[in-house]
Amino acid sequence: MKRLPRTYFGDPLLREKAKSVPLPEIKKPSFQKLIKQMFFTMREVGGVGLAAPQIGLPIQLAVIKIGKTPTRQNLTALPSVVLINPKIERHSKTELQDWEGCLSLPAVRGLVPRYKQIVVSYYDEAGKKQRKVIDQFFQARVFQHEIDHLNGNLYVDRMRDMESLMTLKEYMKRVPGKAKKK
Repeated sequence: MKRLPRTYFGDPLLREKAKSVPLPEIKKPSFQKLIKQMFFTMREVGGVGLAAPQIGLPIQLAVIKIGKTPTRQNLTALPSVVLINPKIERHSKTELQDWEGCLSLPAVRGLVPRYKQIVVSYYDEAGKKQRKVIDQFFQARVFQHEIDHLNGNLYVDRMRDMESLMTLKEYMKRVPGKAKKK
């Protein structure tokens, strides 16, 4: 399988609200193949989430597979999730700030506030309606990040302090717990 081409920061497509996926489309072999290609691409480039606008498609589709990454070695692996036409129905009042990166802004990190808990509804890869409470904080963060992509938003839009924006190299040097051991 080949990696899908990606869109990067500055591409106007990343700032557009993606279109809903018609439900009959979900079961088509071409759509199912796209989902597999997105998971493959995400794994190949070391991500935990990938939204369709990040591969040049303005549709409400994102894939998530949380596991260890080079910058987050302590993550617990979670099952794969396919989000089609997702909506955040509710969220906690509590926000937590943590570091985020993005496959469309490679080698950059910033501190981003996100809701600690969300209630999200979406269709899965079988076209079945799902509604879940996501209260594991990193999982809630990834869901919000990918849903933002589908609404034309990037994590830098949510940052409250742009002084935390830095290259991955600086992040690895300066952020406690990320600094390379000598």
